[in-house]
Amino acid sequence: MKQSDTQPGRWDWRKPAKRIAATVAVGGLLGWVIWGAWQDAREIDWTTFEVAWGLVAMSMVLYAAGFVWQGLVWVVMIRTMGYPLGWLAGIRAAVISQLGNYVPGKVLIVVFRAQAAARHGVPTIPVASSIVLETLLRNLVATLLVAGGLLLMGAETSYLPALAILAVVSIVFAHPAVFHAITNFALRKLGREALPSRIGFGTVLLLLGLYTVYWALQGIAFWLLLRGVFGVGLEGLIGAMIALMAAQIASTLAVFAPTGLGAMEFAVAGVLQLANVVPTPQLAALILRLWRTVTEMLEIGGAWLLPAGDRGQAPDLSEAGGE
Repeated sequence: MKQSDTQPGRWDWRKPAKRIAATVAVGGLLGWVIWGAWQDAREIDWTTFEVAWGLVAMSMVLYAAGFVWQGLVWVVMIRTMGYPLGWLAGIRAAVISQLGNYVPGKVLIVVFRAQAAARHGVPTIPVASSIVLETLLRNLVATLLVAGGLLLMGAETSYLPALAILAVVSIVFAHPAVFHAITNFALRKLGREALPSRIGFGTVLLLLGLYTVYWALQGIAFWLLLRGVFGVGLEGLIGAMIALMAAQIASTLAVFAPTGLGAMEFAVAGVLQLANVVPTPQLAALILRLWRTVTEMLEIGGAWLLPAGDRGQAPDLSEAGGE
């Protein structure tokens, strides 16, 4: 036995060190974007600057529609696994669960969806597994689209190794055999029955297609925002779409930061500059942050007002974390 094991009251410096490192990283990335946005703003002639608020409103509606679509795809996934989750309840839970992105660790995403799914008899482990599968498939589609888009635009290829690694990891863990093996192992450890149905390759291909539609909605929404604020033309559509996807990938991977704070802005500004979509990429990144937050809060608030359905047994959240 190590000496440190006999001193339970000994201060562990590693946890605060990790928090400090994460805070410094977030602050550094966000600080770079804010400084760049300030420089961008100084170059704009604000006396002639006009915003097409109609396009901004359309972009918000389309962005919100993307999350409704994501909720629909999640219900399809849960039903394919053999659980009769209601359409409205599932979509409502998926939309509200976006609130979990604003909490470090993103655990509340599982909590919100598990509460809704429990009313329909869906255990917590399949819900948690479905969210992991959703993230893997969604990021896989985004990774391939970002790589293809940047190659199509003739951008540099230094990003390809990182995107390739992300794609390979997503493919491995989203493979039906791996997904079911891990999920059923967790269920057996908890003394629960295995998944009623198996997700096959055909279903995975269907889900990949559905997530492609999701990214199209989100990407076009961001382009409409840029068109409404900066007057970006149709030639900037591909650049705007891959910038939004890169931002959302960074937001997902930055688990330590609420909604990927700092990482998201850094990614979108970098891609916008690389693709030469707008002359003020850092300012556009901050506008994206404001636009995303306002739209998501309005949509979450609207979904919260919808009926939750019949109350059932509360989910046993210890399933996801062990006893």
